[in-house]
Amino acid sequence: MSADRPVAVERDGIALVVPFPGEIEDLKAADDDVFEPGPDPRSPLATPTVRRFAVADLATGELLGRVNWFAVSHGPTFSCHAWEIGIGLLPTARGRGVGTLAQRLLVEYLFATTELDRVEASTDVDNVVEQRALERIGMRREGVLRGAQMRGGRRRDMVVYGILRADL
Repeated sequence: MSADRPVAVERDGIALVVPFPGEIEDLKAADDDVFEPGPDPRSPLATPTVRRFAVADLATGELLGRVNWFAVSHGPTFSCHAWEIGIGLLPTARGRGVGTLAQRLLVEYLFATTELDRVEASTDVDNVVEQRALERIGMRREGVLRGAQMRGGRRRDMVVYGILRADL
């Protein structure tokens, strides 16, 4: 790992690192993520501030993907907010537990560095691999959001998961 790359958190050979300019875009371009929502020319109703870390192999410094998080609101006060997390791994990084560990590190990081008490994630109902990863990090399946995402010109159902600070 390069000494000039800030590391947010690391464990078991994986680190969440501050990306250099352009790296997130490069990772997204190299990703074949079939679960990414489709383009929509309309402006979103609210634009959340998305924060990102790159996922890196500590031994080689190779970037394996990205994790992100942004605040979502379930009511008008601070205590009604939660973090929504997401992940995108390069195809070569999948199937090795990298995604599970990266998401676990992100949840731990958010609880250690912020005051919000809830982290949630949603994934396509067909993305069983991601559902298992979320369950392995202690997230609980909370329900299905019908038609919550547009992809391939078709409305897709999403499964929502959550974890509370008290669950750790």
